[in-house]
Amino acid sequence: MGISYDAFAPHFDAWQRSFGGAYDDLILPRIVDVLARHAPAARRIVDLGVGTGDLAIALARRGYDVVGVDVAPSMLAVARAKAGREGVRLTLVEQDLRVLRLEPPADVALCVYTVVNQLTAEGDLDRALASMHRSLVPRGLLVFELNLAASYERYWSGEETVEVGDAVVVRTHRRREGSPVIEADVSIRRRSCGGWDEVRDHIAQRPYADADVERALARAGFTLVERQTYDPFAAGAEPTKALWVCRRA
Repeated sequence: MGISYDAFAPHFDAWQRSFGGAYDDLILPRIVDVLARHAPAARRIVDLGVGTGDLAIALARRGYDVVGVDVAPSMLAVARAKAGREGVRLTLVEQDLRVLRLEPPADVALCVYTVVNQLTAEGDLDRALASMHRSLVPRGLLVFELNLAASYERYWSGEETVEVGDAVVVRTHRRREGSPVIEADVSIRRRSCGGWDEVRDHIAQRPYADADVERALARAGFTLVERQTYDPFAAGAEPTKALWVCRRA
């Protein structure tokens, strides 16, 4: 998927908070509202791209049976440790969502943050949606986020430097030549007794046009229920995210 998070995982939560709050706390009310309106009887939820686990933990505390899936073992390790410390039961699985196999199937599949935008290769979106369709019960709900153009203009251009606790995260962005994909080289500089240690990571994302998403959903057998746009960090600001709510045929 063009992303590793190997070095980034221990700093991911602090980096998210640097934009204006813990992202899981900001998106949770929106997710809870969607579930109440479109899947009130849902019990089993799969969180695709579970990351460090905060959203999955919050949903488990609300009584859902939550399965967290991520392709990055480093992110799963953080989520597993966090769930253990907080005494919350999660099922955590290392899988690539493009070839997801989930038994038994879920009532709801969630895929928030920028996970779908990390599907950067041709055909990745179709493969992922097909696997999500297979992993849901009939009439199951798929809820996923996509970054809008304003997000890339605001957060994915030039160089960005953010202090996160004992580290400084520097992301340098560029557009892949001849491709819609945007890449970020990540440098994480951590204070040590001898000065600074530096580790590096790499992130790639692909912006998707609405029309392309709608066609991919139809090919996979999903019906669009609703689409919301918003800025999770500033109510009333220009939208940077879209939340797609879809029903499996």
